[in-house]
Amino acid sequence: MAKERVAGKDFEVVRKPRARKPKEAPPSLAQSAYLTTVMNTVAAPVEPPPPPMVQALDGDVFPPLPEGRIPQTVDEFINRISELWEDAQQRFLRIGELLSIAETRLSEEDRAALYDGLNRRFGKSARSQLMSAYRAIRDNVVPVEVAAAGYGTVYMLARLSDDERRQAAERGLLRPDVRQSEVRQFWKALRGPAPSNATRRAELEARRAKLLLEIQKIDDELAGLIN
Repeated sequence: MAKERVAGKDFEVVRKPRARKPKEAPPSLAQSAYLTTVMNTVAAPVEPPPPPMVQALDGDVFPPLPEGRIPQTVDEFINRISELWEDAQQRFLRIGELLSIAETRLSEEDRAALYDGLNRRFGKSARSQLMSAYRAIRDNVVPVEVAAAGYGTVYMLARLSDDERRQAAERGLLRPDVRQSEVRQFWKALRGPAPSNATRRAELEARRAKLLLEIQKIDDELAGLIN
């Protein structure tokens, strides 16, 4: 007996495969819109900047002297250079003044920060000499005209005792054009090497004998008054 076919059930449904859309190849680097955008925004290699130009103290670019302001004779050169040198000495006095003010007005922490910042230019020794030189001029320990000799020279003269400075003045060392080598030579001659123990002992014994003789004279005088 033949099997009864049931409509919709006794036949095989064959599904036709769906045609696939071929994949597009990825764009090459040359065709990449992103890369094109990036490349268009990349600037050309930047050349290193030129070295900074020398700046004057007032912040303007330091220009060369105009031809009309260049000295022509020896005397003109001497006068102009001397003027600039004196101006430089006034600047060292101002630096010494500012350092002295900072010593009294800044806290210990702020002074440490100040000195740390200044160490890139000059150290503790220079600061000490600048302040000492300024105070010596301010207090009339060293004549103000000697400032033209430089703060190092003023500092050396300030370290002398009053009697030693008097001797320096007698030798003509307290003048504006004195050289530091002159003051140094005077210093060495004045404070030569320390005496040996034997020499020092002889000096003390001589002083002791002189004092004993003076005491004897005083005792004799007192005895005469009593009698």
